[in-house]
Amino acid sequence: MQFKIGDQEYFLSFVEDERRWYVFAPTASGMRRIPVYVDAGKYERFGLAEAGSHKTQN
Repeated sequence: MQFKIGDQEYFLSFVEDERRWYVFAPTASGMRRIPVYVDAGKYERFGLAEAGSHKTQN
């Protein structure tokens, strides 16, 4: 996924070898790699509640 905040471009990508999500930001000296953290336990299920239903993601 690609997105922009102000004039800065960012890319969200899953790094399969590390099994982690990262946000990448291009800089003059190369690509800056920012780890993404999830506020759920490693094996905890989390999701969104919508109009009487509950959607979860493992």
